Amino acid sequence: MASPLKLEQDVQGKVDSFRARIAQEAEDYLVYTFFPQKLSELDGRVQELCLQDLSRIRLVPAPDTARDGPNRDPQPLQTQSFIKVLAMPGGKGQLLRSNQHLVELIQHVKPEIELLREKCNTLWMWVQLLLPKAEDSNNFGVSIQEDTADQLWTVESTAASCLRRFSTYYNTQAKLVSKIVKYPQVEDYHRTVAEVDENEYQSVCQILLHEWNQYATLHDVILKNVEKIRTPWSTNTDNLYGGPFSTPFSFRSWLSCSGS
Repeated sequence: MASPLKLEQDVQGKVDSFRARIAQEAEDYLVYTFFPQKLSELDGRVQELCLQDLSRIRLVPAPDTARDGPNRDPQPLQTQSFIKVLAMPGGKGQLLRSNQHLVELIQHVKPEIELLREKCNTLWMWVQLLLPKAEDSNNFGVSIQEDTADQLWTVESTAASCLRRFSTYYNTQAKLVSKIVKYPQVEDYHRTVAEVDENEYQSVCQILLHEWNQYATLHDVILKNVEKIRTPWSTNTDNLYGGPFSTPFSFRSWLSCSGS
């Protein structure tokens, strides 16, 4: 049976190894390599989406013309019928397909959001492990660590809420399409489907743009304060951010002024 001292040394060795791995991944890889690469990649993707023709996104179920009156004026709305396929071989029901443009876009954006959450969690752990024990004074650097950790946690939480919104979109569209199946002659339902699709496309584009902004902001904040994050205790609090600051100020206020 291993002695308590030997067991404690083994556990401490594993903890030290974990801390070293987190520090190497967070600082050496994420801050200096991954974030710049991701910024360049997302910039191109955002520019590409902004140039998309929204008419391709507006998937409008065509009204049942057989139910229209003979004197009904033709509608100028460009329509596109839903693609109908069997739900299962030999099944009685039919599957009304989702807007495939949006499905493909969401399937591309979701892994990006999950990746942002994962990287923020790694950076948050890195900062938390660098926090020293509480002291009565000289806590300016510690406050920078805490504010950085808070910002990382906020970004991670916001990303999680973005993932939940996709199920809300699908649920909304399902209810609308159900109404169309039940009341195919009501044109407003058809138009609403198109409007919700277009709004969702624009929202997903905004999510991707927001993700790009978060990468840029986190990268900037961490680079400017990496020395204080590594070593929070110091007697020199002047010129911390490379500017003409002679007295300590609120790091959170600086974040709000910088647009983060």
